[in-house]
Amino acid sequence: MSERERMSLRVLPEVMDYIDAYRDQHDITYHGQALEKIIQEHEAWKIEDRSNRAIMDIAAEQFHQVFASELKKLQLGVNNSDRNTQILMELMNGMLMNENHLITTSNMESKPVSIAKEEVRERIVHQRQKKIDWEESQKAKQTENH
Repeated sequence: MSERERMSLRVLPEVMDYIDAYRDQHDITYHGQALEKIIQEHEAWKIEDRSNRAIMDIAAEQFHQVFASELKKLQLGVNNSDRNTQILMELMNGMLMNENHLITTSNMESKPVSIAKEEVRERIVHQRQKKIDWEESQKAKQTENH
């Protein structure tokens, strides 16, 4: 046995009840030995907790690597659908405004489709620029705060 140091403690009654229950559960004679075991278990738990966190971080990174490209594909598909929906809205608007000038064929892109696509493209470029400007202003704010 290693050398032990004497110590006098004051603890809450609930703490004393916990130590007594631990002693009974583990057939330990002395309060000091029970406290040593509790501290050893706590230290082991801290090591296990750090290990679990490391494993969770690794798993999260692998999840991100596996699904990032799939999510990107999905996002691109959604963006394409949104763009096509906007084009259809522009075409419907054109039809309702002036029915006689909307020309559609399966072999050739009509002028209204070209106009609608260009309108949507310009909106997307504008929205993207607004997002870039906002991100830059957020970075500037973070730089000022640090």
